[in-house]
Amino acid sequence: MIKIFPAIDIKDGKCVRLAKGNYDEVTHYYDDPIKVANNWISEGSSNLHIVDLDGAKSGATINYNVITKIRKTYPKVFIQVGGGIRTIETINEYINIGINKIVIGTKVVSDPSFLEEINEDLKSKIIVDIAIKNSKLAIHGWNSSSKYTIENYIKILEDHNISEIVYTDVNKDGMLNGMNFEEINNILSFSNIPVIASGGVTSINDIKKLNEISKKGVSGVIIGKALYEERVKLSDAIKIGST
Repeated sequence: MIKIFPAIDIKDGKCVRLAKGNYDEVTHYYDDPIKVANNWISEGSSNLHIVDLDGAKSGATINYNVITKIRKTYPKVFIQVGGGIRTIETINEYINIGINKIVIGTKVVSDPSFLEEINEDLKSKIIVDIAIKNSKLAIHGWNSSSKYTIENYIKILEDHNISEIVYTDVNKDGMLNGMNFEEINNILSFSNIPVIASGGVTSINDIKKLNEISKKGVSGVIIGKALYEERVKLSDAIKIGST
């Protein structure tokens, strides 16, 4: 059983998708992210994965107001948010409006000691994003590389009691050419932290494969472009994920 997270990536207040995390390769899908949230919820989703793309690049919560509107419009839906969250104050801002989980990438990869500043109660609401680009940890909107190896970094996260990670293959993200199952299985082989897989979902077969290895530690999957391009029907993915 895996959780299905339809993605809502927000740039300039609109719903878009990037190719390989490249801000110069933007595909615009909807002007109103709230409408997109309604679409996914209408298809049966009880989860949303929202990313502030402007925030991921700038380090500020540029699309905070749009995210707040989605939260208020759909108070019962599980929402996890990432993008530009680099201070405890920002984490608390999102928690205080009812966001369920906070996804942090750049800040923790750049400075793992940041986790020591977060109390255990708040830490239980943190998901750490591990973005891999050309076999290296990517930071700053996926445009720079970290000094840590993937295995060493996950060990640090285990030592800090992180309860879940998002694994994103940047080179697969938004490309519709399949998921990197080799790397996913590699991470599962040494990680004790449940993994939400992201990047490259192309067909319903990817969801089936992920569900088959859920017992190894895959807890969920984020689906973006495959939904927007109608390569995957969300209700079908939800049905597979619930078995």
